[in-house]
Amino acid sequence: MSVLFTDAMGLLMTADLLYRPSLDDLRWLEQLNLVTCLVIGTALDGHRDRFKALAPEVRSVQSSHVAGLVQSGVYAVEIDQEWHAVVILDGTFGEAESADRRSLDSGHLITAWAAHQELWEQAEPLGGDSRFRVGDLVRPDGDSVVGSVLKVLGGTSVPRYEVDIRGKKQRFTEQSLQAAVGDPDDMKFWIAQDPAGADDIALTLTWTKLTHPLTDTIYSFASSKTVFRAYQFKPVLKMLTGSSGRILIADEVGLGKTIEAGLIWSELEQRRKLDRVLVIAPSVLKYKWQAEMRRRFDRNLELLRPKELDVWLDRVESGDDPTLHAVISIESLRIADKVLARLGTLQPRFDLVIVDEAHSMRNRESKANALGQLLSDSSDYLVLLSATPLNLGNDDLFNLVNLLEEGNFSDRDVFARQLEPNAVLNKVSSGLVGNNAPRDLLTELNRLDRMRFGQNITDRPDYDVLRNRLDVDRPLTHQEKARARQLLADLNVLSGVLTRTRKADVPDRKAVREPRNIDVEWTAAERAYYEAVYRWAWLRAWSKGVPPGFIMQMPLRQAASCIPASQEVMRRREASLFDGIDDVDDDFDAADLTSLREFLADVEPVPHDTKYERLLEELLRLREHGINQVMIFSFFRPTLAYLERRLSERFTCGVMHGDVPPIARQDVMRDFREGKFEILLLSEVGSEGLDFEFCQALVNYDLPWNPMRIEQRIGRLDRFGQQHEKIFIYNLRVPGTIETDIFQRLYDRIGIFQNAVGELEPILRDSFARLLDPTLSPEERERELERIAVAAEGRELDADELHASRSLLGGLDSMLVEGFSAEGPGNGRFIGAAEIREMIDRLFQKYGGRWGKVDSQGVVKIMGTQDLANRLRVSDFDGTGSKYPRYKLATLLHDRVPIECTFDPEVASKLDVELLSARHPLVKLAIEVLGEEELALQKFGSVAVPGLPEGCRYLVTIDLVQSSGLRPRLELWTTAIDVESGELSEAAGDALLIALAEGTLRDGDRRMPKDLKKLWRRAQARVADRHVEVENALKQENAALVDGRIRAQENIIDLQIRKVEELLARQVDQSIRRMHQGRLRNLRARRQHVHEELSAFRALHLRLSEVAVLLISGVKEEPTPSGRSPSPAHGRPGEREPRA
Repeated sequence: MSVLFTDAMGLLMTADLLYRPSLDDLRWLEQLNLVTCLVIGTALDGHRDRFKALAPEVRSVQSSHVAGLVQSGVYAVEIDQEWHAVVILDGTFGEAESADRRSLDSGHLITAWAAHQELWEQAEPLGGDSRFRVGDLVRPDGDSVVGSVLKVLGGTSVPRYEVDIRGKKQRFTEQSLQAAVGDPDDMKFWIAQDPAGADDIALTLTWTKLTHPLTDTIYSFASSKTVFRAYQFKPVLKMLTGSSGRILIADEVGLGKTIEAGLIWSELEQRRKLDRVLVIAPSVLKYKWQAEMRRRFDRNLELLRPKELDVWLDRVESGDDPTLHAVISIESLRIADKVLARLGTLQPRFDLVIVDEAHSMRNRESKANALGQLLSDSSDYLVLLSATPLNLGNDDLFNLVNLLEEGNFSDRDVFARQLEPNAVLNKVSSGLVGNNAPRDLLTELNRLDRMRFGQNITDRPDYDVLRNRLDVDRPLTHQEKARARQLLADLNVLSGVLTRTRKADVPDRKAVREPRNIDVEWTAAERAYYEAVYRWAWLRAWSKGVPPGFIMQMPLRQAASCIPASQEVMRRREASLFDGIDDVDDDFDAADLTSLREFLADVEPVPHDTKYERLLEELLRLREHGINQVMIFSFFRPTLAYLERRLSERFTCGVMHGDVPPIARQDVMRDFREGKFEILLLSEVGSEGLDFEFCQALVNYDLPWNPMRIEQRIGRLDRFGQQHEKIFIYNLRVPGTIETDIFQRLYDRIGIFQNAVGELEPILRDSFARLLDPTLSPEERERELERIAVAAEGRELDADELHASRSLLGGLDSMLVEGFSAEGPGNGRFIGAAEIREMIDRLFQKYGGRWGKVDSQGVVKIMGTQDLANRLRVSDFDGTGSKYPRYKLATLLHDRVPIECTFDPEVASKLDVELLSARHPLVKLAIEVLGEEELALQKFGSVAVPGLPEGCRYLVTIDLVQSSGLRPRLELWTTAIDVESGELSEAAGDALLIALAEGTLRDGDRRMPKDLKKLWRRAQARVADRHVEVENALKQENAALVDGRIRAQENIIDLQIRKVEELLARQVDQSIRRMHQGRLRNLRARRQHVHEELSAFRALHLRLSEVAVLLISGVKEEPTPSGRSPSPAHGRPGEREPRA
């Protein structure tokens, strides 16, 4: 098969590929007159001469990852009229067949050709017989250190070997090596070697943490381009500690619910494959989701429409297993009856479903709610996001939690009473902190016996397990507290599925918003122009019977925004200039524009722009007061273009709107952050997902007709991390316009410019349409304005009621982040920057690559090699975690292009550079490479740990412990024995794991204690006792959990079946009926299998794997930088502000 290839120099050439599976008959190769032959694998004695006779130059590679990607046998490739052979000795077997043509994208021939290109230069001449083989353990003469044979080197009369000794490749002749005796997986074998140092041990432990996701480690920490906020990890921790895989994130507006959902995604993907992830969001937010996931999480989301989802369902129905990472609008799904029906019938499994603005599903009779029920049934994990106020008297909350767990929340009338036991459970949870007498908490639990719904909890088997856990007369260990919290989370009716953070709960210092009005008095000509457009819009709306806010508002709002820009639209006759407005669905077209032009034919031209002149005056005044950077918002691109033209005469300007590509927006953002220009002109669409916490002044050149758009504009500045104590919000106020006379009056009355919309959002969202009803008289419109204002003020007064409900609505949220500092998780429960660097260091040692110097901003440049790029190209993992697609990253490494990187998420966010985290492809590649050479990981070492008493020394064994059952766990057990006293020390093991994550491990004392083996045996005895104790306790707990889960699941499914039957009886819409019928069939099938499926989890066992044995010494703790991300300084003292 002749195909085109590109060699390492980028030159095109033709190649023919041949393959034969047999290694017995090599005569067909004689006809090819081979030039070279590459042997991959271990050539057995007696076969070497056969291979050496095939070509003038024969080389061998003893071990390669390529062997697992191709078939065993012989490949031949013709390059520029010369034939070369590749002999695979350790390949795969099964479907091998002779071939002289294969498709380029499905055959293994192309992989074999690539292997020749990649491995030839590093291969060694094929030698003769040898004593040792690849993988054998050897010791250099006179040395106790053990290494693993990587290559058998030929070309000499005496065999030579390349040996991996503690991660370093060294070459030896055969007579200078001897076989290492012993089992490399046995601790006794490890402690017979010389101890390794801190770097080698850190590598072993980090590799273990990354390849065996630990239950109590937060892998999503420092893995996204965001500023660390402890509260944003509450949903992550709740998802990990809960058992349902469902959560409602109900944080107030502006606290980063999108980021929290992204962190859950990152955490889950470190623990399992997430091949199918679907985000459902309002149409106006789908681009934001795509941008946020790309910008902050280096993750690509496909923009999906119903017809593409339908094609995906075709593949599911045909038996394929297609992946999906996409965002789709809920509006489009509501009208896609065929797709909704197919979802109900097929019920494809989703690994993760995220629903933004989930209150859109709150109507029990709607298609959106039926869709929510379908997704809840078919998703392993479900995340709902909503800022709906948490009021027990509000149906919204009940409907959302009913969507998450219908079986637990089935009756609206008893919902509030159902939550009463939560107050007891939350108090017990709080009492776990620092409690030295856990038995005292049983008195609080006894209160459940006197509550109407308390019996629902006390009858559960896991409640008895909780009481037994607390019924001890000693302080609980960290692990016991964690288990108690998990039990409390399971028992808490709402805590397991709900988390809410209010801005008032977040301790960060907040900037003060100071609104200021810029009054504009139009000239007679300007007012006449606006009133003409106003009359036209009102007449058109009246004739259609629809408020102008929904059909003809664009020309009216453009005139209020900027009359010169409006005139330009009229002159150019381009209705498309109104496109891109993201707060309305307007159908303004060319016919409407023609009608308007004719209506304005008699209106005199407007030569003067009073509004711009007032803006210019204020900008010059701000410059005098030292405020040199200002953001000016407008909905309209013609307005932005006009302002750019005019303002560029006096200021340096940048522009950012929906037509500016995302990459270009990042450039504009960076230039503005670096102070390269003064005025940034932008729209909501253009600024979506970007943070401008360094800017102090914002101008609303035109005013949105939707209060949430006000919040989104201000929210670009008023963010956590805002560097100024006060931010100024300027509104250009033109009396006689709808913006000023209706909306700004209302906004001023309810304080929108001073405070976040927060709890007011639902009432404002549902009330504004009536203000624009053309049938209202001025008096009626005034009364409606007053009604909305009074209702909004009343909602503020209801805040006390909301806060009083928090003891019932809240749960373990504050307890979940116990131990978190301002910089990250405590107790070493994360992957630190030092650990990430150590992993990449070892990758660079093997395949080349180097670090540059870290600059003042925390950015370091890395450069790759051809070998590193080639290995990345054939790696077996997904390419997420980098701003570059895998092929682009490999190209940059191949060409040795410096790549800007950082370990600091905040720096990565501000400067848009690569974030080196556990999710980055280079770290994934390092994990893969080390997994192939696991014997090179050191299992015995001596390290020094800051914080432990100086002079004290401990022997510590580290075991990987995995439990099965309904709630499987994976954790590291450290067992520390004081070398002097022989006593156990819990603190020493904890300090070791903290130092590992924070990057403070140092090389320790290499002298061996005299009774090392005795200490090791004592540690092993303690591990054995603990193994038995913990396994027995977990068996009891697991049995109770399984019984409780079976009972709960059967009750839930029975209730769901009854509810669906009731909905079917009432529903007349055939498309919704089909969805419910499909769901009913699936529910009945699940009811039959639930007992069998859950009973399989009844068997529980605890497995231990030995990870390492260490000698650790206490040393003085020094204030050195840790592996965490630094917290930014906050605020700027002595700021100047303009006079009012």
